[in-house]
Amino acid sequence: MGPWSLYFLAKLGLYYGHGIGLHWLLNLLLATALAWPLQRPAWRRGRTVLTVPAALALLYADSYLPPPAQLLDRAGALGDFRAGYLLELVQRALPLPALLAAALMVLLYFVLHQRLRFATLAFAGLLIAAVLPPAPAAPAGQRADRPENAADASDAAGDSAAPLAAARLDAALQAYYDSQRGKAVSFARAGAARFDLVLLSICSLSRDDLDFEHALDAPLLARFDIVFTHFNSAATYSGPAVLRLLHGTCGQTPQAALYSGTAADTCYLFRNLADAGYEPALLLNHDGRFGHFAQELRDSGGVGAEPLDNRGAAVAMQAFDGSPVRSDYALLSQWWQRGAGADAHRALLYNTITLHDGNRVPGAGGGDSRASYAPRLHTLLADLGRFLDLVEASGRPTVVVLIPEHGAALRGDAAQVPGLRELPTRAITQVPVAVKLIGLAGVGRGGPPLRVDRPASYLSLTTLIAGLNAVDGAAGGRAGLERLLRALPATQWVAENEGTVLFHAGGRDYLRTPAGEWSEVGTPPG
Repeated sequence: MGPWSLYFLAKLGLYYGHGIGLHWLLNLLLATALAWPLQRPAWRRGRTVLTVPAALALLYADSYLPPPAQLLDRAGALGDFRAGYLLELVQRALPLPALLAAALMVLLYFVLHQRLRFATLAFAGLLIAAVLPPAPAAPAGQRADRPENAADASDAAGDSAAPLAAARLDAALQAYYDSQRGKAVSFARAGAARFDLVLLSICSLSRDDLDFEHALDAPLLARFDIVFTHFNSAATYSGPAVLRLLHGTCGQTPQAALYSGTAADTCYLFRNLADAGYEPALLLNHDGRFGHFAQELRDSGGVGAEPLDNRGAAVAMQAFDGSPVRSDYALLSQWWQRGAGADAHRALLYNTITLHDGNRVPGAGGGDSRASYAPRLHTLLADLGRFLDLVEASGRPTVVVLIPEHGAALRGDAAQVPGLRELPTRAITQVPVAVKLIGLAGVGRGGPPLRVDRPASYLSLTTLIAGLNAVDGAAGGRAGLERLLRALPATQWVAENEGTVLFHAGGRDYLRTPAGEWSEVGTPPG
């Protein structure tokens, strides 16, 4: 087999390190074809011509990369990225330690191949992989604040000490989606609008990112009255994440259904708010063109409003595609002051990409955008704190919701380099959602933030907003608010990205690939 042994040994190392899956039978067949003795040089050359593309295709199939059609569809967006950001992505995909390890393997091969039968080691490793898969490894998102009982309480598949079979997981996932049909939140029963509603939709901020940056106890989060500690954004990219929020008055659907246009009017949050008397508004701190983001919100999200002109605010940084990213506080304060004294209550969806991967801050000297994440995070939190000061000073009844879209994947893991968000792990979809109540009678700050510790998602959040609108916060004061929180629906943990699904069942997390293969999180498919 010669140097081809290194190909299989490297894959075995990645497999047992949870970096890739391993279709061991296909790999064994390829290894056999490469090791089969051929006498004629022309035949050996022909085998090489055939096996190189086969080996590359098999490596791709074993990896956690998305299906080729999906990757090609996204490749067109690379042309919009800054050259510096493209170089940064290449450096992440090929980190120096990995290159050094590969060089060391090659060196060891040429030093020892006369003494060691590397082909025998490769065949033995593939046969061992067939009967001894790697032990599951907990993903980064489960390092902190993992629910111990509430997640299992809603498992459609039931609790089990052993991993569940694929057929049972398919049935349990379908049963979950079936159970979500018909669930809806009614703002009509909540009565007329009683307060302004500000939804702060933040790109690239998960609880794991806060933990990575040692910011879980950031002072801003302590200012909120309600904190969801296990909120599932259910998506890893901005478009579907915000659409899930905008469809949040109905139960959770598969991601493709968000774009189908078949949802009932009652499933659109902003249509519900408009019917209840709110004046909808949409404000972005970017141009909304990348990925047709603003168009998606109009066509599939039911916002009912064009993005407000943001050009009056200062440019704070340059986005990953070279477009301007504007100051968060400048935009929010200008919007707030324009509506000061208005009789009608407003509902604002504010979307910020200040934390997006690849952004470049003037004066920061370029380089790896991950290095600028911490200062960008502190600036964003400070801007949001100043905005809360502004709203509190007005005394106008307002509910401010911090609702991140997904994480930045700062930590990365064995299967995904930092910044890659193809697998919808908890590290990416468990986001820090919090609610601030300003000027509402009976719910003034009387203690630490109230915590919602069981798994929750958008249906829980819209149920809370409708409940606050119904009681105006006055029914029973803090005790009444606690009762409202206890009545919020818990949601089984299901997250998705383009056909890849993370499903919590039987006390375990499972990933399903677009090909329909299931594996326990940390246990690669194959």
